[in-house]
Amino acid sequence: MTSVRQAVRRLLGGASRQQEGDHPDVLLAYTFYWTKQARSWDDQRRALVKLAVGGLIGSEGFVPNPSLRRYQVPGLDESAHAGASLVALLRVLEAFEQFEDQAETGP
Repeated sequence: MTSVRQAVRRLLGGASRQQEGDHPDVLLAYTFYWTKQARSWDDQRRALVKLAVGGLIGSEGFVPNPSLRRYQVPGLDESAHAGASLVALLRVLEAFEQFEDQAETGP
């Protein structure tokens, strides 16, 4: 279902310039998905995937698109992922890392 804002942007030609912040509902869905996945990973896998995703997101030409699955991440799986999905994954892995750091040092 297209929102009114998305429809207006398309009419005005702004849909092709869509950035990460323009699709918060998609990011939220990806965040829930990756949180569920990352909970089952050990610390080492989380760290390795975080490194790989961070490198990919920081690379030239990376686009945080909401649905076009064009990026593969070594150590994650064999699937291709949308840019917004990887942005959400990185945020989830950073949150896990912060939580673990706080748990080790205390409140």
